[in-house]
Parts: sequence; C-alpha cells; structure tokens
Amino acid sequence: MASEHVSPEKETGKARHGKKPEKQVQLGKTKKKGRGRIALGVVMSTFGVICLVLAILINSMLARFGSSLDNATFLEEDTLKPDYSGYEQDDLIDYTPEDLSKLEVRGNNDYVTNYLLIGCDSRSGERARSDTNIILSINDKTKTIKLVSILRDTWVYNPGLGGYDRINAAFMYAGFDGLLSTVESNFCLDIDQAVMVDFNSFASAVDALGGIDVDVDEAAASWIPKEDPHNPDSFAKSEDGIQIREPIGYEAGNYHLAGFQALAFCRLRYIYADSDISRQRNQRRVISGLIKTAMQNPSKIFNVLDAVLADVTLYRISKGEILSYVDNATKYLGYKIEMDYEFTYQNMTTAGGAMVLTLPDQEQQLMNLHEYL
Repeated sequence: MASEHVSPEKETGKARHGKKPEKQVQLGKTKKKGRGRIALGVVMSTFGVICLVLAILINSMLARFGSSLDNATFLEEDTLKPDYSGYEQDDLIDYTPEDLSKLEVRGNNDYVTNYLLIGCDSRSGERARSDTNIILSINDKTKTIKLVSILRDTWVYNPGLGGYDRINAAFMYAGFDGLLSTVESNFCLDIDQAVMVDFNSFASAVDALGGIDVDVDEAAASWIPKEDPHNPDSFAKSEDGIQIREPIGYEAGNYHLAGFQALAFCRLRYIYADSDISRQRNQRRVISGLIKTAMQNPSKIFNVLDAVLADVTLYRISKGEILSYVDNATKYLGYKIEMDYEFTYQNMTTAGGAMVLTLPDQEQQLMNLHEYL
C-alpha cells in the first residue's frame, strides 16, 4: 500500500517547504482509479458486445440448422406397414437357435443413448432391404461414440413373420418397427430410434465437406476410380477384375476421397473373401471419416445438411433432440469414435440354397456386446 512508502514528513502532513501536497497526491490517485474504472468499463462493455454478437450468431446458426432440418422427414409413427405378401419361407437345415431368455434386454440409460443407422439403396423407388444396419451408441460416461455393424445376411428370428430370415428383409417387409423389434429379439437391445439414409447420400455428404481422409486397404484401392464414371455401379475394374479405369492407387494407405470414391468404397463387397464383413468395415470407416471431418470443419456442417437431409428419415427422433446435439456440439468434439467391435459369424446354407450367416455362441457374443456398449 502507498502508506508503507511515504516519508515521515508526509505522515505528519508537512512538506519541506511548509506546503501540504496531500491533496495533489490524492487527486493523482483518484485519477488512476477513475482511469481504471473507465478501462474496466470499456473491457466489460466490449466483452458484452462480443457475447451479444456470439449469441446472435449462435442463434442464427441454430435457426439456419432448424430451417435445414425442415428438409428431413420426421416420423413418430411408422408409415411402412407390414406386408409379407410375396414372402417365401426358407429354412436352415439342422439349425437350433439359442435360448436368449436369460439375457437382460438393454436399453438407453442416464448416460448411454443407442440409435440404429439404416442404409438402403432406394434408387428403384420400391420398398428396399436394409443393406446397412449399424448400432450407434453415444456414451456420455466414457465419452465415446461406438459403431457396431450387423451384417445384412445375418440369420435372425423375425417376430412379425414368426419365423427366420435375413435381417435385411425385416425392414422391407415390416418397416422401422419390424426391424427394431427384430434387433431386440436377436440382440437383446431395446432401440426405439432410428435414422434411415439413402446410399447416394454418402457421396453428397462427402462432397459437401470437401472430401474425407480414409484408410483404404490394398484390395480396394485398385477398384476405386480416380475420375468419376458417373455411375455408382461402375468401378476402376470390370466384374472379371480387368483394369478399365485409372484407380486412386495400387497400395494400402490413407486416401483423400471425393464423394463418388467414398460411395464406391462403401459398395465394394465381392472382392473380399469375407464379403460383407469387409464392406461393413469400410462403411464404418467412411462414417467415422465424415464425423471427424465435420467436427474439424464445423462451418461446413450446414453444407452437409443441405446436401443430405432430403434423403434422411428420422424415426422417433424429434427436431428438438437434434438441435440439442448441435447446441452441445463442443462437448462431443472430444468424444472418441470406436468401431473395433465385430461379431463372429458362421456360414450356413438354407434349404433353398441361399448362403446366410449365423452367430455361434450367440449368448456370450451378446454379453460381450452389452459390455462393450
């Protein structure tokens, strides 16, 4: 404090020349305090203006996001009613399903929220099979976003049908409710919310972000075309494996993929010995790349929304719930994306000669899944 440094003369109120300079000292101190208050006031006012501008920008962004959401389809009730006309029963030979009644059905809790991502190739305009079925689990406790694929040819019990079929048939014959009830019956997961997207939206989403970086294996690299063939069914090689177009490369590595290339990567299946297992793995890589790139470039998220929302259907997910995720986007930037869990499958043949996949030791696999999520 100033009193600790004044001379004895000042303490008595007398200066060397018989004057009292204390008023001048006090005036000087008052000026400094006044300037400090003014400076603090300016800072606080500036901070207030900044906060106000940020609030306006955030509200504007949320308003734009809310406007973009109008392009999506929101369903509270399933409009795709069960229709099994044209269904032909096919059974496995010597197959005895496991009793899963001892397992607890897991659902959402205070820190885990599960969704089912459904990918359909609806270019035909008809009821489509769900060729992609991915469990997306958001865990606020472990701060993770986990992706688990259920292969399209997985042989499951269909409650609506009262019999067994591939899981991808459940959506075509019985819609969202049919597929979600099939997932609950066979995986003991109560998931009541789903997002359905057309395959072609992959390309639009990737292009809206300016491309994504994805790890591509050696087998796939030579099949992905360098230039756009303008046909989602065309690759850099013909069906018999002859190179007909220049590929993105011939070695495994991290490639920057445009939309048509990411879509080709997601569609490759027959080049792999394990077929759909690798294709689903590739799809998870693309989804992970989309999420990571969007997090790194939040300003481009609206471009993605404008590009894909017209092809998105959200089942039992409200606009308010989506806006809540956007409002808390900074929280999810630090979440780790995990996609390393995979089921173990066994090849089997139906009486009709179709190749399908079953889950050996299903009860233990489901216990592992529940622990993972």
